[in-house]
Amino acid sequence: MADHAEDDPQYDESRQEATTEEDEIIAMKKRVQEMEAEAAKLREMQDSGPNDGAMRESREDIDSRSVFVGNVDYGASPEEIQAHFQSCGSINRVTILLDKFTGHPKG
Repeated sequence: MADHAEDDPQYDESRQEATTEEDEIIAMKKRVQEMEAEAAKLREMQDSGPNDGAMRESREDIDSRSVFVGNVDYGASPEEIQAHFQSCGSINRVTILLDKFTGHPKG
C-alpha cells in the first residue's frame, strides 16, 4: 500500500516540480559562484593596478574624443547609432539620455 503514492499522477507531478526547482537552484548557485569569482578577479585587478593615475585617462582626453549627437529619433537604439557611426572609427560607448520622470529618450 505504501507503493501506491508512486502511482499517483499528482505525486509524479509534484516530484517533477521539485526536481525542476532543485535544478534551477543548483544552476543559480553555480552562477552566483561564477559571479563571485569574477568579482574577486576584478577586485584583484583593481588592487594591483597603478594607483598614481598614470594609466587612467584624464577627463580632458576622454572629452576630446567624445561627440554629442542631438535630434536623434526617439525610437533609435544604441546599436543603431553605433552602426551608423561605425565608419567614423571605433566607438567605446553610446549613451542615450532619458527623461528622469518618463524614462523615455530625450532625442
